[in-house]
Amino acid sequence: MNKTFRAHPLMIFNFLKPFLFVLLIPLIRGLIQYAASGEYDSILYFEIMLLIGLFAIGFLRWWCFKLILNEEKHTITVVSGLFFRRTAKINVDRLSSVQTKQNPLEYILRAVTFRLNTEAGSLDKSDYEFKLSVKSAKEVSTLLYGRGEQKKIRFSLLKIAVLAATTSSAFTGIIVGVPLIYRAGNLLEIAISDMLLNELNNLSQKVETYFPPVVNTICIALLLSYAVSFFYSLFKYLNFQLMLGKEKIEMRSGLFVRTRTAFKKAAINSVRIEQSFLMLLLRRFAMRVSVGGYGDSRSKSEVVIPLEKGQEIRKHFAEYLPFFKCDTGVFIKPRPTAINRSRFLFFPGIYFIAASVTAIIIGKRFEDFTRFVLFCLIVVCALIFVHAWFCLFECFKGKVDFGENVFIRSRKGFRNCELYCPKENVGEIKLIRFPADMWHHTCRLRITIRSERADSLCVRHLDYETVKKTVNEYFNINA
Repeated sequence: MNKTFRAHPLMIFNFLKPFLFVLLIPLIRGLIQYAASGEYDSILYFEIMLLIGLFAIGFLRWWCFKLILNEEKHTITVVSGLFFRRTAKINVDRLSSVQTKQNPLEYILRAVTFRLNTEAGSLDKSDYEFKLSVKSAKEVSTLLYGRGEQKKIRFSLLKIAVLAATTSSAFTGIIVGVPLIYRAGNLLEIAISDMLLNELNNLSQKVETYFPPVVNTICIALLLSYAVSFFYSLFKYLNFQLMLGKEKIEMRSGLFVRTRTAFKKAAINSVRIEQSFLMLLLRRFAMRVSVGGYGDSRSKSEVVIPLEKGQEIRKHFAEYLPFFKCDTGVFIKPRPTAINRSRFLFFPGIYFIAASVTAIIIGKRFEDFTRFVLFCLIVVCALIFVHAWFCLFECFKGKVDFGENVFIRSRKGFRNCELYCPKENVGEIKLIRFPADMWHHTCRLRITIRSERADSLCVRHLDYETVKKTVNEYFNINA
């Protein structure tokens, strides 16, 4: 039996997205100018006719779109295209994830953005994205995954806030905030960015510290950018719920933009438990899973547990995901020698010396900037110290376990990580050797899951002969 679903009319605007800022904003500006002064440019009439034409094409493309579900054959058929008709058939069993999103406008108009993902398709975007009514979206989700019983796990606001704090950065805040300020300024024809910069300069002048006003300005700007990123992440993960079913995992989150993501256990490539510096101070961990074909790439990780004790995480998932355990089969650790331990601190030491020498040279050359250089040196040294701590974690706690499942523990940037996956999901194993490794008869072991875009983790300074022999025996490779 086939069931046909029409897209929500709001999908018409999806087809107009490439033209919104190129055509719609100049048109709105021209209409505002006409309403205020009674004058308009000669191009305004042409813009109105062009916009009407684009809306007509968008309407026809929406009218031609259909989603057909065959319950007997367990297939989905997506029909789209106006001048060139496209028909795609997908086996439900081949779906890796199904995601729905609903922003405030969609909530008012009772619409939902629906995304279907497989391990095939184009990179950097979902395989199929369309808008359905709330009623149709619920029916489609039920037909795809059923109504099986689910175990619901909720998380407190404090845990969500810590997750937002650890996943936020000033750089992300700049990426999110600057384009909005720039576009709002262009739309209103007001130099909002200049106004904000002047306010930052005035505020920094009032703050008296040992460091010069430019340092205060930079600090305030970075703090504001971090605050933007923090609230963006907080609203994204607010109301986070984890739903554990017999065959699937589902996450629900979001305050203004509500997101619901479901994927089958069979689509999970690997599990990653990670601990940032802030989580380290709180003795807590976060858990992510890597799902093939999910999100904006062929493999993307999704937060499953935002903040919890390591024992609680294993309690929830040890039986649910059979490969989520370290069975202590054949494991390899870095050599416990003084020389090997010093090698883990080699690069932090080099960074510290280079930063100190650079600061001294610049301070001597530009004496007027001594306090600014000192501030930069303090910031860099703090980052080097944190980096050194994570390097020591890799030295004392890093290991690789080749048992029934593959387990690897190491650091990844400024995070401690544990990676679990079934043996058959290992995509690539690299033994990397630099001149120093050849001298000390060691190597770096990097394990990549499924593909280069999936999870990967590396442990340094392992005994080369031991690693080579273990890998060959484990995967039945004839050296």
